Amino acid sequence: MSTVPVFVDPAADVRDAVASRSEVPELPDKIWFHKTASAVIDADRCVGCGGCIAACPSRSLSVGTDGHPTLVRMCTGCSACWDYCPLAGLRVERLNGAVGGLGEALEAWSARALAPPQDAQDGGVVTSLLAVLLEAGHIDGAILTRRTGPFHGEPFLATTTEEILEAAGSVYHQGHPLAVLNREIPPGVGRIAFVGTPCQISVLRALQRFPWRYRNTAAHAVVLAVGLFCTRSFEPAELLRALAAKGADLSRVVKLDVRGGDLVARDAKGDESYRVPVATVRGPSLHGCDECADFAGLAADLAVGNVGSDPGRSTVLVRTEAGAGAWAAAAGAFDAARLDDLAPVARIAARNRRLAERSLQRALDPDGTLWIGYEEHLEAYGGTDRAPVKAPPHRSHHYEVSC
Repeated sequence: MSTVPVFVDPAADVRDAVASRSEVPELPDKIWFHKTASAVIDADRCVGCGGCIAACPSRSLSVGTDGHPTLVRMCTGCSACWDYCPLAGLRVERLNGAVGGLGEALEAWSARALAPPQDAQDGGVVTSLLAVLLEAGHIDGAILTRRTGPFHGEPFLATTTEEILEAAGSVYHQGHPLAVLNREIPPGVGRIAFVGTPCQISVLRALQRFPWRYRNTAAHAVVLAVGLFCTRSFEPAELLRALAAKGADLSRVVKLDVRGGDLVARDAKGDESYRVPVATVRGPSLHGCDECADFAGLAADLAVGNVGSDPGRSTVLVRTEAGAGAWAAAAGAFDAARLDDLAPVARIAARNRRLAERSLQRALDPDGTLWIGYEEHLEAYGGTDRAPVKAPPHRSHHYEVSC
């Protein structure tokens, strides 16, 4: 017995009408990109991880002129963009086996590099770690994000020490770094490190655990995943406008930092030029970040952030044997001490979980099915302030003309 949907699918098109009239509905697990765009990208929920681009086996997706994933060639309707999106089909809490919290950690350290790279943040731990591993031959490259300005960043594959040092310092702009996995990897680069936020690490793990012979990505080459503690990222243009409206002198801002619950703008010398509570600039933050319960990189090999350590140092959670091996291989580059008190990290992780529980329109359920269907999403999100909307023509132009 059919039921009348509570919420009409704004992504429905002539194919859906034909299927309905003929009573031969399309397979429920066959999802075209324009439906993913409707439910995530144009519903203002995209977190810029690039997972949909990395998952697309036909390489039909790229970053559009508006900074969001867009079709650049025909969509095949394989559903991968939906299945691997942490705001759509991928139930991240089931993948990670936990709902927020600290997760499992083999070891915990407070550390700083003995020779912190220029522009490095919190003791330069991640940059120094990768540089040592590259020089020692443990990795052949690393996917990183480098600053292109105080509010923007771009992902790239670093294959030299100089390129790794170029990416020192945090960037609070999600530039779809997982998309780099779907590019051609240079010959001789067989072992890659990936540095990213928890949502990015989760999608990477899904790509690794559920490969597809028709998908040719470098996900299998990632041997070390470094997760950065993260509460949220920002939309650069909106953040710029918000800070300007608060009186910040943008001409002095070279980089941003989030510390102690504040967003701190720094000048070329690294001195603080402006400080404002993060809570007062929620408008420019990515709304999809509110739905993430993972603050401490639960799926990473190493999770790193400034929470729980003194200024100028980083907290390092060693989560896996791969992480332990990498940390041991680079141990001589750090001043490191065992960290027993993780309460500050636990407090922020718990706060992130509470925000996710309020923001998600579905249950946060680590025991639920790993994959969330499109119809299930419509039932949960339809009629809310995060409901799917009709994607603009440019987002799915190739679907309209080719599929």
